[in-house]
Amino acid sequence: MLSKSKITRGLQCHKSLWLYKHQPELRTISEGQQAIFDRGTNVGLLAQQKFPGGIDASEGHDWPNFECADTTKYLIGVGQKIIYEATFVYNKVLVAVDILVMNEHGTWDAYEVKSTNGVKDPHMVDCAIQYYIMEGCGVTLRTMSVMHFNREYVRHGELDIERLFVATDITRQVRAMQVDKPSIIAELEAVQQRATCPDIEIGIHCNSPYDCDFRSHCWKRVPDYSVFDLTRGTDRGWELYQKGIMKISDIPMEYPLSDSQRIQHKAEVTGEPYIYKEGIDRFLGDLEYPIYHFDFETMMSAVPLFDNSRTYQQIPFQYSVHIQSAVGEETGHLEYLTPTESGISGSDPRGELINKMLEDLGTSGTILAYHSSFEEGRIKELVRDFPQYAVPLLALNERILDLELPFRKKYYYTRAMQGRSSIKKVLPALVPELSYSDLTIQEGVTASTIFASMHKGEYEGNYAATHQHLLEYCRLDTWAMLKLLEVLYKV
Repeated sequence: MLSKSKITRGLQCHKSLWLYKHQPELRTISEGQQAIFDRGTNVGLLAQQKFPGGIDASEGHDWPNFECADTTKYLIGVGQKIIYEATFVYNKVLVAVDILVMNEHGTWDAYEVKSTNGVKDPHMVDCAIQYYIMEGCGVTLRTMSVMHFNREYVRHGELDIERLFVATDITRQVRAMQVDKPSIIAELEAVQQRATCPDIEIGIHCNSPYDCDFRSHCWKRVPDYSVFDLTRGTDRGWELYQKGIMKISDIPMEYPLSDSQRIQHKAEVTGEPYIYKEGIDRFLGDLEYPIYHFDFETMMSAVPLFDNSRTYQQIPFQYSVHIQSAVGEETGHLEYLTPTESGISGSDPRGELINKMLEDLGTSGTILAYHSSFEEGRIKELVRDFPQYAVPLLALNERILDLELPFRKKYYYTRAMQGRSSIKKVLPALVPELSYSDLTIQEGVTASTIFASMHKGEYEGNYAATHQHLLEYCRLDTWAMLKLLEVLYKV
C-alpha cells in the first residue's frame, strides 16, 4: 500500500518510488541519514510527554499495519481521548499520526512531530496527506499542527517538555492542499504497479527536498569526480551534463567559467598546480608568532543536555593545539578531551574545557584554525552561555585566522583537490604521507557520535581505547595544519 512516506518519495521522483517497491536492495542509507531516522523516533516518544495518558495504537504490532488501524478504530470507539501513532487506512493509503487528541468540542486535534526547529515545506505535504486520509475515515479534525522544537528554549535544570516543543497550526494551509490528493494518489498507485521502472533522468530532484537513497544507483554512470564538482558550479554542472559533458577536462576552452572554475579546469587539463605567490605571501604576512594550530571537536544533540544549552547546539568536548614559536621551530602539543567513564552519564564538558583552553592558547600570537568560522562560532556561543568568561574568550576570536583561506581562494590549487578546499582534500594533495585512513576514527561526525554515546554511558566499546582514538584523530587535524603551513612557506 501507499503510505505518507511513499507518497512523499513519489512526489519527489516516480523512479524512486518504483525502486523502493520493487528493488529496495539498491538503497544506500548513510550513517548520517540513519542517525536522522533514529533521532526522529526518539523525539516522537519524547513529544508524547506533552500529552500524557495516551495509548499507543502500535503497541504489540509490527507498525504500521492494518492491526494498528483496527486498534485505532477501537480506541476511538471506546472514547480514548489521546492516541499515539493513530493509524488510518483510506483509498489504498495507510498513514500513522504521531499524536491525536480529542478537544473540548468532541473533534480532534492532530499533531505531526518533527525533530526540527520550525515548519518546512515538506512537512506541509506530510500533514496534507494525513488530513486527507483521516477525513476520509470519518475523523473530524479541528486542527492539524506540526509539533517541533522551540528554538528559543534554553535548558535550566530539568528538561521542560512544555517549553521544549511548540505546535504550529497549519490547518488552513493543509485544507488548501486537499483538492489534488485523490489524483496524486491514483497517479502514484499506478507508478507502483508498473511492470517496468520509469525512465527518469537524474536532476535536481535527486537532492530536493531530500537526498534520495537511490542516488548511488541512478548516478552510477556519472564519474566520482565530474562537472558537478565545479567550484560553486551547480547550475553549470547541470548545463554541461545536459550537453553530454561529464568530465571537467572535457569542458571546451571557450565555455564560460568563473576565475576559480577556470583554475580548476586548467589544472585538470594540464596536470600542473596553480600557485599565486602574491596571495600566499599576503596571507603569511598576517601571521604573528607564536602560532597556535587549533581545532575543536563537538557533539550535537537534538534535545538540550545541559544547563545553558539549546536544541542542536554544537557542544565542544575536545581540542588539539600544536604550537610553533617561530617559522620552522620545533612544536609543542597540548590537548584536552572530556573524561568519560563506562556506565556513567557525564556532566557539561564546557566549563573545564574553557579554563584549559584559555590557559593553553595564551594571550598573544595567531590562532590558526581550518575553516575558522566553526571555531569562532563555538567561541561566541561559549561567550553567550558563560558570560563570566566573555573578555578572554572574545580576545581569542580576535586572534583567529583561517588556514583554509589560501586554498579556498585557490592561491594554491592542484587537480588532486578536486575543486574542494576542505582539509580532507587538501592534505592528501599536498602532504600525501599523512592520511586519516590510518586512524580508527577518520571523520568528525564519527568522533562526535562516538563521544556522545560515551558521555551518556551508552557506548558498548572499550572506553580507554576509544578515548585514545579520539585524541589521535583531533591531534592529526592540527598536525596536518602545521604541515600545510610549511607547504605554503616553501612556495
